[in-house]
Amino acid sequence: MIVNADLHIHSHFSRAVSPKMTFPVLSKEAAKKGVSLVGTGDCLHPIWLKEIKKMQKIDEGTFELNKTRFILTTEVEDRNRVHHLLFFPSISAIEEFTEKIKNKTNLGIDGRPKIYLNGEQIAGYAEAANALIGPAHAFTPWPAMYAYHDSLKS
Repeated sequence: MIVNADLHIHSHFSRAVSPKMTFPVLSKEAAKKGVSLVGTGDCLHPIWLKEIKKMQKIDEGTFELNKTRFILTTEVEDRNRVHHLLFFPSISAIEEFTEKIKNKTNLGIDGRPKIYLNGEQIAGYAEAANALIGPAHAFTPWPAMYAYHDSLKS
């Protein structure tokens, strides 16, 4: 089976993102482009998470609107300005992760929140919540993994 996906998007709650980035628009435009699976982006933002919960639930981590499937994703910035992608298996995993980081960030300010922890600490909380974590736009010169580190190990 071939699946066309876009797993790194942002909602209208992130800075410098169109106010048209809503689930109805995303589902309509994804279908036009032949994309059947889209990351929710910004799933840690409390209002965006409420919007996610309004969609039809397919399973614990998959939702659907207008035949477009969405999986739970977000991008965060660590205290060193490195950006990380997170993929959550369920709403409860998001809530568990949020509970652990709530005193290290303000999730209501930006869809792409800054978390005042290092990458290793964020990865530890992600692992505890059974979320996947990896570098976002790893090779760009500013908020990127390889701008500050020689490898994923360092």
